[in-house]
Amino acid sequence: MRLAELCSQAVDYAKNGVPVDIHNRLPRPLIKFKPDWDKKEVTGARELEYYESDRALGYMFRSITLRDLNEPIPSFPTTPSGLVASLDDPISRALNPLVLDIASTTDQGLPEAEIPQAEELHAAYVREMRYICATHTLVDKPDVRLKEEEVVLGTILATTTQPRWRSDRSFRMQVHSRALVQDIRAQIIPKAKESEPTEEELRAGLPIAWGMWCWAQQHRDTDKEFIEGFSLIVLGVVLDCLKRLGALPDV
Repeated sequence: MRLAELCSQAVDYAKNGVPVDIHNRLPRPLIKFKPDWDKKEVTGARELEYYESDRALGYMFRSITLRDLNEPIPSFPTTPSGLVASLDDPISRALNPLVLDIASTTDQGLPEAEIPQAEELHAAYVREMRYICATHTLVDKPDVRLKEEEVVLGTILATTTQPRWRSDRSFRMQVHSRALVQDIRAQIIPKAKESEPTEEELRAGLPIAWGMWCWAQQHRDTDKEFIEGFSLIVLGVVLDCLKRLGALPDV
């Protein structure tokens, strides 16, 4: 009855402006532990705060087994990247002649695979990704991090009973990661003005972007952090340059 009264007062707050005193008027629980069926469905929930309930809800809760996100999906073919030689993947083989054709019309040519700019830009990308993965989690704990796949896809895989909270965290993560992508792209192809890059800027930036793609492909099997996400950003720059220069074939 007391909770119902407080709930009614909270609903009428928009009309009468009387807030609920949640610090002094809320009834205290008899024990500080909660049943396991009330456990927060988020990554990193504290197991010691819950006890195993012998009620029907407890048995129903424990009868559900969620699929481990780290395990591969059955009947879904996967090919480890180590089985494909560097720059021998279908994407590199398809784009290489297009990039060479554009580079042959410029005096700059294609850079070497080991370019210092790629190492420096990747290091800056890693620092920002570490911050994003630690900041936009559903649980504010130092040992909980988002995965690279979650940031790239713009979603949070951890389940929660508060979907609006997860949606808000996902939106903030998308805004942060989108700004990071734009900054990386701007460093590869610097623009003189706020408008779209000119043809000269695209022709000058394409060899640099392709050299970074080659560098990322050669380091994909190493222990470099977030190399896959960095490769996707660089690949996007390469495709964007080819599209704007009219080098992509019509499909």
